[in-house]
Amino acid sequence: MMGYTSKHLQLRKQKKSLCLLVAIFALTPAQRLFAQLGATSLNGPGIGFSVDYLPASRYIRPEDSVKTHSTSSQVRYNFGAIFSLSSRVDTITGKVRNWSLAASGSYTKFTNKDYEHNIFPEELLGTQLALQHYRNINRRWSLVALVSAGIYTDLVKVDEKDLFVNGGVLFVKQVNRRFSYGIGAMLTNSFGTPMVLPAFMVRWQTDNKYRIDINFPEKISVVTTLNKYTDLGLAFRMRGAAYDVENQQNNKRMMGQTEMSIGLENTWHLNRHIDFVASGGATLLNEVSFQEKNLSHMFDKDHPHRLATNYFFSGGLRWNFKPTRH
Repeated sequence: MMGYTSKHLQLRKQKKSLCLLVAIFALTPAQRLFAQLGATSLNGPGIGFSVDYLPASRYIRPEDSVKTHSTSSQVRYNFGAIFSLSSRVDTITGKVRNWSLAASGSYTKFTNKDYEHNIFPEELLGTQLALQHYRNINRRWSLVALVSAGIYTDLVKVDEKDLFVNGGVLFVKQVNRRFSYGIGAMLTNSFGTPMVLPAFMVRWQTDNKYRIDINFPEKISVVTTLNKYTDLGLAFRMRGAAYDVENQQNNKRMMGQTEMSIGLENTWHLNRHIDFVASGGATLLNEVSFQEKNLSHMFDKDHPHRLATNYFFSGGLRWNFKPTRH
């Protein structure tokens, strides 16, 4: 009985963490909104494409953590773009105001084998359009406001239930040139009924030979410049998304997907605007969970369905509208 209680409490903590992840990812500034691009993520206005390959991994049964002979593999196609709509700098105070429009898309194809019943969908589509406003409040504080709308679906049936709308405000403090953090709140309809969730972000980076970049909730990385055309890095990345899915038992339409990986990332600067990025490593966590898309059941979900640890490969192109330094 004690073991069951301990496991139950642990699951409730995981549920709350998932809800907070929705808030965190929804209110990250547009430059970091597209963690889905992985190593090809945009650092400013530009366009990025990437393809991820996750080979067949054995399914881990949730009720007893037994690694079964059922397998799932994934091929994921990602797109992201950020456009600067306007940017103004007050010549007297130095305060900055800008508007940007961002778009992203991700299509995942699953190959599922030897399952007794359907668990992982055959395909997933996530698209999003976001409008962001940034402005300085004073020397230390700035404000980021964001509104976004997107379709997150398994493509079995696309309707209004697949529409996810988010909006909110994040107050960001620049403690020094290396460290900043933000706190705020967001409004989301992820659980069917509009609700307010907390949101936060943390950014810390160095500019030494080995550049450390902690950008929660996207990544923790260490990067070094091999020459003026090549960067090599080691990165731990987090990826999360929620989808409205069909054909799940007990009306559990809400599917949360969580992925954590660590790997080497190599960036080749083909010219001052275009980068080619290749990465590979280990997928440490790859799981989905299901729950009712209802506010009263936001902490009530099944045990997560996991795939065993495996390797991954990814490649992509990034076009930076503003020239980068070599």
